[in-house]
Amino acid sequence: MRQSTEREVKLAAPPVRLHAGSQAGDAVRAAMAAGVTRLLRHDPGVRIGDDPEDVHQARVATRRLRSDLRTFRALLDPEQSGSLRDELKWAADLLGDLRDVDVLLERLRRQADRLPSRDAVAVAGLLRRLVAEQDGARARLLDALRSERYVGLVERLVAFAQVPPLVGAWAEPARVVLPGLVKPSWRHLETTVSDLGGEPTPDDLHQVRIRAKRCRYAAEAVAPAIGKDAARLASAVADVQSVLGDHHDAFVAEAWLRDKAAEADPAQVLVAGELISLQRLEAAELERRWPSAWKKASRRKLRRWLD
Repeated sequence: MRQSTEREVKLAAPPVRLHAGSQAGDAVRAAMAAGVTRLLRHDPGVRIGDDPEDVHQARVATRRLRSDLRTFRALLDPEQSGSLRDELKWAADLLGDLRDVDVLLERLRRQADRLPSRDAVAVAGLLRRLVAEQDGARARLLDALRSERYVGLVERLVAFAQVPPLVGAWAEPARVVLPGLVKPSWRHLETTVSDLGGEPTPDDLHQVRIRAKRCRYAAEAVAPAIGKDAARLASAVADVQSVLGDHHDAFVAEAWLRDKAAEADPAQVLVAGELISLQRLEAAELERRWPSAWKKASRRKLRRWLD
């Protein structure tokens, strides 16, 4: 059964092999095929629901596909790619609603193990609220996956991956065209960091994280054609994204705990306060760490290939 599913996925979006002489359009095909394959491969697991990693990977697939459509927009028909990005956002948001709850629940359960055993009952009562949110997000996602809208999106993605509506310089050498498509995402990231004040807020750092993720995805999308230079930049920027991602998770967890504590019993309020302290400690440590990650990612030698 599993082998049959894998064969069907490969037939739907066959992989594209890139080489030194590949055209820019080949890189578009390769990125789209990889994204669609990832989404289709994890679709059954999302529906079964026994492994949160399937939801994570499906969400990554939709986000990467949206990012690829943005990165390669100069090589794609704007009307077709634009409407597809809109539909991918709808799917990404639904997957994201569940994934965010999964991440928060796993985080708080892990941290709750550090609390005194006498707090176990209060912790369980607090986390039951989060499990209820998880159940609701899963139900909404499953309804969407059964809808004609989602079926139509998958059909469009497969057709798009097989025959992308290429325009512009798609027939030019990939190594000539692609660096210029990644450069804007790097500039946006660099500008966002340089615009930070002396004491950036969690929202400010979240914007850096978003820009870092876009730059990483853009570099990874062209790496099969460009090679190690693009892969090195993507890896360095991914480190920035990772540190700030953990920081954002701590901020989200604190906000959720504060919200639920407003309507909790005294024992749960105490537990929420203890967990909030853990979020703040971790956030403070990550705020100290992220400039070092950024210093490494912003080294001039990592982006020479963009010029």
